[in-house]
Amino acid sequence: APIQGFTDYVYRNAHARVYGGISKYFTPFIRVEGGALRKKDINDLIYSDDFDDPGVELVPQVIANSADDMALLLDFVAESGYKACDINFGCPFPQQSKKYRGCGILQNPDMVADVLGCIGDYPDIEFSLKMRLGYESAAESMAVADIINEARLRFVTIHPRLGKQMYTGDVDMEGFRNLKNAIKHPVVYNGDVDSATRIKTLEDEFPDLHAVMIGRGIIANPGLAAAYISGDTKSFDRSKYLKFINILAEGYAIQYGNSEFMVLDKLKTFFNYSAFDKKVMKSIQKSRSVAELIGNVAIGIR
Repeated sequence: APIQGFTDYVYRNAHARVYGGISKYFTPFIRVEGGALRKKDINDLIYSDDFDDPGVELVPQVIANSADDMALLLDFVAESGYKACDINFGCPFPQQSKKYRGCGILQNPDMVADVLGCIGDYPDIEFSLKMRLGYESAAESMAVADIINEARLRFVTIHPRLGKQMYTGDVDMEGFRNLKNAIKHPVVYNGDVDSATRIKTLEDEFPDLHAVMIGRGIIANPGLAAAYISGDTKSFDRSKYLKFINILAEGYAIQYGNSEFMVLDKLKTFFNYSAFDKKVMKSIQKSRSVAELIGNVAIGIR
C-alpha cells in the first residue's frame, strides 16, 4: 500500500530485492500544489529503478478534488509511460480530507463524479481506486457507490475505517461487507493486515476477494507477504532483515547526499511500526549513528 513518507522508491526497491512476495507496489499519492505537480512526487517516479523481479508492477497513485487537477496528474502518468493508475479516495489526514481530497471527497458526490469523469480521456491506462467507508459515516461511501460502479475501474480497494478514525479503533468488517456488496468491481481488502494468518482468514471469509493490500503490516514485518506465499510463518530470517536495513541505509545515503543525520532520522521512523520490545526500541531511537542503529537492531533480533 502507499504510505506517505515510508514507501518511497528506496523502500520499494529494497523490499523487492530482499523479500518480494508482492505483485504490485503503489506509490505514495502524487498531488497538485499551486497549479503544478510537486517535484518530490515526480522524483519518486523518476528515480524508481526497475525492480529485480520483472513480474512486479509499480502503480502511481494520484489524489485530486477536481477534473482540472486530475487531468494534470493523469497527463504526467501517461507521459511517463505508466499503464496503470490508482485514485486515492482514502487518505484520512486533515491536510487532504479537509480540502475534499482523499476520503474527504466521499462527502461530495459531484466531486467524485467530476474526478472519475476524467478516466475516459485516458483509454490506455487501467484505473483502480482506493477508498475508505467515508469521512464522517459509512453512508458517504454508499451514496457514491453507483458513481464508482459506472467508472472504468480494474478493482476497488476498501479500507474499512472512517477518515475521522485515522488508524485508530477497530476496522468495521460489517461496513466492509456492505460496501463490498454494493461495489460491482472486484474488491481488494486493506486494513490491519498484520500477519499471514490474517490474510488466510480474509480468504476464508471472502472467497471472491480480488486481492489483499498490505501497508503498515509490511513496514512492521517486511517478510509478511513472502511468508504467506511460502507458508513459513514462524521463522524469522535475521540475516535477511539486517541486509534489508543496510540496503535502506545505503539508498537513503544516496538520496540525502550522505547526510548521516537525515539517514538516521529516516530509518528511525520505520521502527515506530516494529514489534521490538520497549528496551530495544529505546536503544534504536537513542542511536547516534547509522552503524549504532544497525548494531542495536542486530542485538534486538538475536
